[in-house]
Amino acid sequence: MKSLVENLPIGHCVTVHDFSENYKCTEQNEIQSTYFQKLEVSLHVTILHRHSVLEYDGKDSTEEEPNIVTEQFFVISPDQKHDHHYTHCVQNLVSEYLKSINCEISVMHEFTDGCSSQYKSRHCMGDVSYSCSDFGYAKILPNYFETSHARGPQDAAGGFIKKQADLAVIRGTHVIQSSSDLFDYAQSNLSTTADSSKCSRRIFRYVDSVNRDRDRNFLPVKENRKIHQVRSFDDGEIFVRKLSCYSCQSCIVGNYSTCMNDAQLGTYNKIKMVKESEHNDSNADSDNDEGVDDETNICDSVSKGTIFAVKADDTDCPYYILRASKDPIILRKTATDRWGASYHQGNKVIHGYYFNTIDNNPFKLKLSKRIPAIVPALSVI
Repeated sequence: MKSLVENLPIGHCVTVHDFSENYKCTEQNEIQSTYFQKLEVSLHVTILHRHSVLEYDGKDSTEEEPNIVTEQFFVISPDQKHDHHYTHCVQNLVSEYLKSINCEISVMHEFTDGCSSQYKSRHCMGDVSYSCSDFGYAKILPNYFETSHARGPQDAAGGFIKKQADLAVIRGTHVIQSSSDLFDYAQSNLSTTADSSKCSRRIFRYVDSVNRDRDRNFLPVKENRKIHQVRSFDDGEIFVRKLSCYSCQSCIVGNYSTCMNDAQLGTYNKIKMVKESEHNDSNADSDNDEGVDDETNICDSVSKGTIFAVKADDTDCPYYILRASKDPIILRKTATDRWGASYHQGNKVIHGYYFNTIDNNPFKLKLSKRIPAIVPALSVI
């Protein structure tokens, strides 16, 4: 990747995508129950390498005098489902940003980890096969790092945002109790970088909810875990090979059919991506799909009367047991339960009652209806 960025052709762009660990909202002075059940916010990080634009960056970039700009692009959302719909939404926001600054991109190079549900499942590769028409590129080339080998600036970028947010809360200068609070703080205070930083600027986008009403579920791709580079330029088709190449001049400039390392890395194989909705056989064999299908939130199975557990960051008591007194709801206004825990408008919560242990025996429980509780739906385990 370093070789590609240093020799980036005009009209090409390099992005590195990764989900940062969710940010946990804290308070300067918090009660015990709030400490154990913190609202989490999704934070997606993209490191973007592109040629500078004169009107936007103040300096032009040419083949004779290239000027590569590095930016950090963050997407903040209350949506906790990290799937191919979410990553497609992020890619669309990146594309819209590039168009808004008149940065014309014909070839997009993407680097991600190998997480199946986020970047490398059959549905993700199906999205890739339609990315050129979705985003207006001539070609798109996703590349996948090996497992546990995707550490880089994207991890530090996400950690920096969360650390600065925590410090702002501790110092009492800001209250961050929701995804919109984190976005407002970051956009107002963290968009500008230091003059000595290699990053030119930080861009923030907020997504309230991800559109999952898309016909983008696909049939299995054989041995998809062994694929480390995908190339696409026609709808519904991808070309795959087991290893990426950016060490030869042919691949750097985009002449992939004349790769000088085919003997070591293998050649591209063409795969036709078929949507599930277009396939007549509902019992299609899925044994070859080594990816993971869409994630399902455990809280979706909770309803009135359900007995469930919620996570507690306590070594002596890692979870609490409750019984739901009503179905999960999305708050229309801020609510505070009788335990003192507060939740903001828009959060999905569950009302219920805690179980107390009898004689410190975790297998003997008694429902306590004296004090009703409210817990965030995302804390269900």
